[in-house]
Amino acid sequence: MHQQWLKERHELFIKNIVKDFFECYQFFNRLKENTAKCGIRYEGLDTWVGTEEKKGHLWILKDLCHVLWASGDPDEQDSDGVMLDWMIGAIFHEAMKLKENAYMIEHYRQTFPDKAAAIFNGNGTKVVQEFFEGMTHEAQMSISRMEWLFRHAEKHLLQLMKKERSNPLLVRFLLKVQEAGEDTGNPAVEQGSSKLLETLFPEGLDEAYCLAGNSYLEGGWFVEARKSFDKALKIDPSCEKAKKGLRILEKRVKELAQAVGKEFKNNHNGAVSHGGALL
Repeated sequence: MHQQWLKERHELFIKNIVKDFFECYQFFNRLKENTAKCGIRYEGLDTWVGTEEKKGHLWILKDLCHVLWASGDPDEQDSDGVMLDWMIGAIFHEAMKLKENAYMIEHYRQTFPDKAAAIFNGNGTKVVQEFFEGMTHEAQMSISRMEWLFRHAEKHLLQLMKKERSNPLLVRFLLKVQEAGEDTGNPAVEQGSSKLLETLFPEGLDEAYCLAGNSYLEGGWFVEARKSFDKALKIDPSCEKAKKGLRILEKRVKELAQAVGKEFKNNHNGAVSHGGALL
Protein backbone atom coordinates (compact mmCIF):
# COMPACT_ATOMS: atom_id res chain seq x y z
CA MET A 1 0.00 0.00 0.00
CA HIS A 2 2.83 2.40 0.93
CA GLN A 3 4.73 1.69 -2.29
CA GLN A 4 1.59 2.26 -4.37
CA TRP A 5 1.01 5.57 -2.56
CA LEU A 6 4.59 6.63 -3.38
CA LYS A 7 4.25 5.56 -6.99
CA GLU A 8 1.10 7.65 -7.46
CA ARG A 9 2.83 10.74 -6.08
CA HIS A 10 6.32 10.17 -7.46
CA GLU A 11 6.15 12.78 -10.22
CA LEU A 12 4.86 15.47 -7.85
CA PHE A 13 7.43 14.65 -5.17
CA ILE A 14 10.27 14.82 -7.71
CA LYS A 15 9.12 18.23 -8.95
CA ASN A 16 8.87 19.53 -5.39
CA ILE A 17 12.31 18.18 -4.48
CA VAL A 18 13.90 19.98 -7.43
CA LYS A 19 12.10 23.23 -6.59
CA ASP A 20 12.92 23.06 -2.88
CA PHE A 21 16.54 22.03 -3.49
CA PHE A 22 17.38 25.05 -5.60
CA GLU A 23 15.45 27.41 -3.33
CA CYS A 24 17.37 26.05 -0.32
CA TYR A 25 20.64 26.32 -2.24
CA GLN A 26 19.82 29.94 -3.06
CA PHE A 27 19.10 30.74 0.59
CA PHE A 28 22.38 29.14 1.60
CA ASN A 29 24.35 31.20 -0.93
CA ARG A 30 22.77 34.39 0.43
CA LEU A 31 23.53 33.23 3.96
CA LYS A 32 27.19 32.63 3.07
CA GLU A 33 27.52 36.06 1.44
CA ASN A 34 25.83 37.87 4.34
CA THR A 35 27.98 36.02 6.87
CA ALA A 36 31.14 37.10 5.07
CA LYS A 37 29.96 40.72 5.20
CA CYS A 38 28.17 40.98 8.54
CA GLY A 39 29.11 37.92 10.58
CA ILE A 40 26.86 35.14 11.90
CA ARG A 41 23.18 36.11 12.00
CA TYR A 42 20.18 34.18 13.29
CA GLU A 43 17.66 35.94 11.04
CA GLY A 44 16.26 33.62 8.36
CA LEU A 45 17.70 30.43 9.84
CA ASP A 46 14.65 29.95 12.02
CA THR A 47 12.29 29.88 9.03
CA TRP A 48 14.72 28.05 6.68
CA VAL A 49 15.15 25.17 9.11
CA GLY A 50 11.89 25.48 10.99
CA THR A 51 10.57 23.40 13.88
CA GLU A 52 8.59 20.19 14.39
CA GLU A 53 5.43 22.28 14.55
CA LYS A 54 6.26 24.46 11.53
CA LYS A 55 8.83 22.91 9.21
CA GLY A 56 10.94 25.15 6.99
CA HIS A 57 11.95 24.56 3.35
CA LEU A 58 15.08 22.62 4.30
CA TRP A 59 13.21 20.40 6.75
CA ILE A 60 10.51 19.64 4.16
CA LEU A 61 13.16 18.87 1.53
CA LYS A 62 14.90 16.48 3.94
CA ASP A 63 11.62 14.68 4.67
CA LEU A 64 10.70 14.36 0.97
CA CYS A 65 14.09 12.89 0.08
CA HIS A 66 13.79 10.45 2.97
CA VAL A 67 10.34 9.33 1.86
CA LEU A 68 11.55 8.57 -1.69
CA TRP A 69 15.00 7.10 -1.12
CA ALA A 70 15.33 5.84 2.43
CA SER A 71 12.58 3.21 2.35
CA GLY A 72 11.87 0.01 0.46
CA ASP A 73 14.19 -2.79 -0.61
CA PRO A 74 17.86 -1.67 -0.26
CA ASP A 75 18.79 -3.74 -3.34
CA GLU A 76 16.33 -1.75 -5.47
CA GLN A 77 17.23 1.73 -4.20
CA ASP A 78 18.77 4.25 -6.57
CA SER A 79 22.38 4.97 -5.55
CA ASP A 80 22.15 8.64 -6.55
CA GLY A 81 18.89 8.95 -4.65
CA VAL A 82 20.41 7.36 -1.54
CA MET A 83 23.41 9.72 -1.74
CA LEU A 84 21.17 12.76 -2.26
CA ASP A 85 19.04 11.74 0.72
CA TRP A 86 22.15 11.34 2.88
CA MET A 87 23.63 14.68 1.80
CA ILE A 88 20.42 16.63 2.36
CA GLY A 89 20.19 14.99 5.80
CA ALA A 90 23.78 16.05 6.53
CA ILE A 91 23.03 19.61 5.37
CA PHE A 92 20.00 19.68 7.65
CA HIS A 93 22.14 18.46 10.58
CA GLU A 94 24.69 21.23 9.98
CA ALA A 95 21.92 23.82 9.59
CA MET A 96 20.39 22.81 12.94
CA LYS A 97 23.76 23.28 14.64
CA LEU A 98 24.29 26.60 12.87
CA LYS A 99 20.85 27.79 13.93
CA GLU A 100 21.56 27.09 17.61
CA ASN A 101 25.04 28.62 17.46
CA ALA A 102 23.75 31.71 15.67
CA TYR A 103 21.08 32.16 18.34
CA MET A 104 23.65 31.97 21.15
CA ILE A 105 26.08 34.30 19.37
CA GLU A 106 23.50 36.94 18.47
CA HIS A 107 21.43 37.01 21.66
CA TYR A 108 24.09 36.54 24.34
CA ARG A 109 27.39 37.81 23.01
CA GLN A 110 26.61 41.49 23.53
CA THR A 111 25.41 41.23 27.13
CA PHE A 112 26.80 38.09 28.73
CA PRO A 113 30.52 39.04 28.89
CA ASP A 114 29.63 42.19 30.89
CA LYS A 115 27.45 40.18 33.27
CA ALA A 116 30.19 37.61 33.67
CA ALA A 117 32.73 40.33 34.47
CA ALA A 118 30.46 41.79 37.14
CA ILE A 119 29.76 38.42 38.73
CA PHE A 120 33.29 37.00 38.61
CA ASN A 121 35.21 40.30 39.08
CA GLY A 122 36.61 40.03 35.55
CA ASN A 123 37.88 36.43 35.83
CA GLY A 124 34.97 35.06 33.80
CA THR A 125 35.31 37.45 30.88
CA LYS A 126 38.12 35.56 29.16
CA VAL A 127 36.35 32.22 29.54
CA VAL A 128 33.13 33.56 28.03
CA GLN A 129 35.01 35.28 25.22
CA GLU A 130 36.82 32.05 24.34
CA PHE A 131 33.51 30.21 24.41
CA PHE A 132 31.93 32.58 21.89
CA GLU A 133 35.02 32.52 19.68
CA GLY A 134 34.82 28.73 19.61
CA MET A 135 31.11 28.87 18.80
CA THR A 136 31.74 31.36 15.97
CA HIS A 137 34.45 29.09 14.56
CA GLU A 138 32.07 26.10 14.69
CA ALA A 139 29.37 28.12 12.90
CA GLN A 140 31.83 29.01 10.14
CA MET A 141 32.83 25.36 9.84
CA SER A 142 29.15 24.40 9.46
CA ILE A 143 28.84 26.87 6.58
CA SER A 144 31.95 25.41 4.92
CA ARG A 145 30.64 21.86 5.30
CA MET A 146 27.23 22.84 3.89
CA GLU A 147 28.88 24.51 0.90
CA TRP A 148 30.75 21.27 0.12
CA LEU A 149 27.62 19.17 0.63
CA PHE A 150 25.39 21.38 -1.54
CA ARG A 151 27.92 21.32 -4.38
CA HIS A 152 28.11 17.52 -4.41
CA ALA A 153 24.38 17.08 -3.78
CA GLU A 154 23.67 19.10 -6.94
CA LYS A 155 25.78 16.65 -8.97
CA HIS A 156 23.79 13.70 -7.65
CA LEU A 157 20.54 15.57 -8.30
CA LEU A 158 21.51 16.14 -11.94
CA GLN A 159 22.35 12.45 -12.37
CA LEU A 160 19.13 11.43 -10.68
CA MET A 161 16.98 13.69 -12.84
CA LYS A 162 18.28 12.07 -16.04
CA LYS A 163 15.90 9.25 -15.15
CA GLU A 164 12.99 11.72 -14.88
CA ARG A 165 13.00 12.89 -18.50
CA SER A 166 9.43 11.68 -19.01
CA ASN A 167 8.11 13.35 -15.82
CA PRO A 168 5.66 15.95 -17.21
CA LEU A 169 5.23 17.86 -13.92
CA LEU A 170 8.99 18.30 -13.63
CA VAL A 171 9.44 19.35 -17.27
CA ARG A 172 6.54 21.79 -17.15
CA PHE A 173 7.95 23.34 -13.97
CA LEU A 174 11.45 23.69 -15.44
CA LEU A 175 10.12 25.31 -18.61
CA LYS A 176 7.97 27.76 -16.65
CA VAL A 177 10.95 28.82 -14.53
CA GLN A 178 13.13 29.33 -17.60
CA GLU A 179 10.42 31.33 -19.39
CA ALA A 180 9.82 33.52 -16.33
CA GLY A 181 13.53 34.43 -16.23
CA GLU A 182 14.31 37.37 -13.97
CA ASP A 183 10.65 37.69 -12.95
CA THR A 184 11.04 34.72 -10.59
CA GLY A 185 13.55 36.54 -8.38
CA ASN A 186 15.25 33.17 -7.82
CA PRO A 187 18.53 33.11 -9.78
CA ALA A 188 19.62 29.80 -8.26
CA VAL A 189 16.33 28.18 -9.31
CA GLU A 190 16.68 29.67 -12.82
CA GLN A 191 20.26 28.44 -13.22
CA GLY A 192 19.41 25.03 -11.79
CA SER A 193 16.42 24.69 -14.10
CA SER A 194 18.56 25.54 -17.14
CA LYS A 195 21.14 22.94 -16.12
CA LEU A 196 18.46 20.29 -15.70
CA LEU A 197 16.81 21.06 -19.03
CA GLU A 198 20.18 20.85 -20.81
CA THR A 199 20.84 17.54 -19.04
CA LEU A 200 17.42 16.06 -19.81
CA PHE A 201 17.12 17.32 -23.40
CA PRO A 202 20.59 17.66 -24.95
CA GLU A 203 19.03 17.30 -28.41
CA GLY A 204 16.97 20.48 -27.98
CA LEU A 205 14.13 22.00 -25.98
CA ASP A 206 11.59 21.27 -28.71
CA GLU A 207 11.38 17.77 -27.18
CA ALA A 208 10.69 19.28 -23.76
CA TYR A 209 7.93 21.50 -25.12
CA CYS A 210 6.34 18.55 -26.94
CA LEU A 211 6.30 16.52 -23.74
CA ALA A 212 4.76 19.46 -21.88
CA GLY A 213 2.25 20.02 -24.70
CA ASN A 214 1.06 16.41 -24.61
CA SER A 215 0.74 16.59 -20.84
CA TYR A 216 -1.39 19.73 -21.05
CA LEU A 217 -3.42 18.15 -23.84
CA GLU A 218 -4.21 15.07 -21.78
CA GLY A 219 -5.27 17.29 -18.89
CA GLY A 220 -7.60 19.36 -21.06
CA TRP A 221 -5.44 22.51 -20.83
CA PHE A 222 -5.82 23.34 -24.51
CA VAL A 223 -4.46 26.90 -24.44
CA GLU A 224 -1.29 25.81 -22.63
CA ALA A 225 -0.94 22.82 -24.96
CA ARG A 226 -1.09 25.04 -28.06
CA LYS A 227 1.50 27.42 -26.62
CA SER A 228 3.86 24.53 -25.90
CA PHE A 229 3.54 23.01 -29.37
CA ASP A 230 3.99 26.44 -30.96
CA LYS A 231 7.19 26.98 -28.97
CA ALA A 232 8.48 23.59 -30.07
CA LEU A 233 7.87 24.55 -33.72
CA LYS A 234 9.57 27.88 -33.19
CA ILE A 235 12.69 25.99 -32.10
CA ASP A 236 12.36 23.36 -34.83
CA PRO A 237 9.83 24.15 -37.60
CA SER A 238 10.04 20.54 -38.82
CA CYS A 239 9.19 18.98 -35.44
CA GLU A 240 6.72 16.20 -36.27
CA LYS A 241 5.74 15.61 -32.64
CA ALA A 242 4.58 19.20 -32.33
CA LYS A 243 2.68 19.04 -35.61
CA LYS A 244 0.99 15.83 -34.55
CA GLY A 245 0.12 17.35 -31.18
CA LEU A 246 -1.51 20.34 -32.86
CA ARG A 247 -3.55 18.06 -35.13
CA ILE A 248 -4.83 16.11 -32.12
CA LEU A 249 -5.53 19.37 -30.33
CA GLU A 250 -7.59 20.73 -33.22
CA LYS A 251 -9.55 17.49 -33.38
CA ARG A 252 -10.35 17.57 -29.67
CA VAL A 253 -11.34 21.24 -29.76
CA LYS A 254 -13.76 20.51 -32.64
CA GLU A 255 -15.18 17.50 -30.80
CA LEU A 256 -15.64 19.60 -27.67
CA ALA A 257 -17.30 22.40 -29.65
CA GLN A 258 -19.70 19.91 -31.27
CA ALA A 259 -20.53 18.33 -27.90
CA VAL A 260 -21.21 21.74 -26.35
CA GLY A 261 -23.30 22.79 -29.34
CA LYS A 262 -25.34 19.60 -29.20
CA GLU A 263 -25.91 20.00 -25.46
CA PHE A 264 -26.98 23.61 -25.93
CA LYS A 265 -29.38 22.64 -28.73
CA ASN A 266 -30.96 19.88 -26.64
CA ASN A 267 -31.38 22.17 -23.65
CA HIS A 268 -32.83 24.92 -25.84
CA ASN A 269 -35.33 22.56 -27.52
CA GLY A 270 -36.31 21.18 -24.14
CA ALA A 271 -36.94 24.65 -22.77
CA VAL A 272 -39.08 25.60 -25.80
CA SER A 273 -41.09 22.38 -25.55
CA HIS A 274 -41.63 22.89 -21.86
CA GLY A 275 -42.73 26.47 -22.42
CA GLY A 276 -45.19 25.40 -25.14
CA ALA A 277 -46.80 22.85 -22.83
CA LEU A 278 -47.37 25.53 -20.25
CA LEU A 279 -49.07 27.70 -22.85
